[in-house]
Amino acid sequence: MQAVSLPSSPASDRAAERPALMRIWLRRIHTRRALAALHPEQIRDAGLAPWDLRAEIRKPFWRA
Repeated sequence: MQAVSLPSSPASDRAAERPALMRIWLRRIHTRRALAALHPEQIRDAGLAPWDLRAEIRKPFWRA
């Protein structure tokens, strides 16, 4: 018996992308919260500029 595949529609493609997008957004949220929790000494040790760190923390989760 031969397998039949249906052509994918744009709606099904978008639905398949949603879990990946959610994972990206959650990773950004967790990363930005972790950055916000850093102590000033840790920020200096990492070589991060405070203004760059502040700008990254304030970004909405959907913005890269």
